[in-house]
Amino acid sequence: MKTSSAHMRFGLTETHDCTYISGRTARNLFYDPLGEPAEEVATMLTRAGFRRTGDHLFRPLCPDCKACVPLRLRLNDFKPQRRHRRIWRRNQDLTVEIQRPDFREDWYQLYHRYIVTRHPHSDMCPPSRDQFRRFLLSRWGQSLFLCVYQQSRPMSVAVTDVVGEASSALYTFYDPAEMTRSLGIYSILLQATLSRLCGKKYLYLGYWINGHVKMHYKMDFHPSELMLEDGRWVACGNPSHDRSHDS
Repeated sequence: MKTSSAHMRFGLTETHDCTYISGRTARNLFYDPLGEPAEEVATMLTRAGFRRTGDHLFRPLCPDCKACVPLRLRLNDFKPQRRHRRIWRRNQDLTVEIQRPDFREDWYQLYHRYIVTRHPHSDMCPPSRDQFRRFLLSRWGQSLFLCVYQQSRPMSVAVTDVVGEASSALYTFYDPAEMTRSLGIYSILLQATLSRLCGKKYLYLGYWINGHVKMHYKMDFHPSELMLEDGRWVACGNPSHDRSHDS
């Protein structure tokens, strides 16, 4: 049964340690679907800054912090930077396949290497096959796996949700031994290219935290927009954007 916007239920997670900012606590507001959400629900919540994890949609609702800001790229006006063009050329020896979301052992082994190498201290480590399924797959979501191969060897997988007029970059994992290829950036370029070809207006890039070193790359993609606390999306001018100026 599809759940319409007239029958929406929400809940709050327990407060826990923040995985992004040391010393802070975090809490998520999550949408609790009674069944499969109608497309209007998924679209509306994505516009409101929600993200998917498994079968659930969530967004941060932390007691004492508002650092996580939803960010989206305007695809019709997007022009790759010089750095992006270099990364694109660097990876032209690779092949790209669009696959349906599923569990495959070679994808999982790539995911495992990525998490263990790149995020060894996160709550995702140690990874497991069950975690892969619970995090990346969904019974109802419309998703694609953008898979990059070197011959038959998987190099990266970008999990992309298709939501109304937009795409949402859920998660990308790649071969940590291939850092010179910048496969994370390359995967965003692939998602932006495919989404624009499919007539999408936006690519949602998750959350941005001002001053967080691991978030800097997101500000290289513009024109982009940040969502204010009142739900309005505003143009983001440059990497030094201070959200307090828009309040």
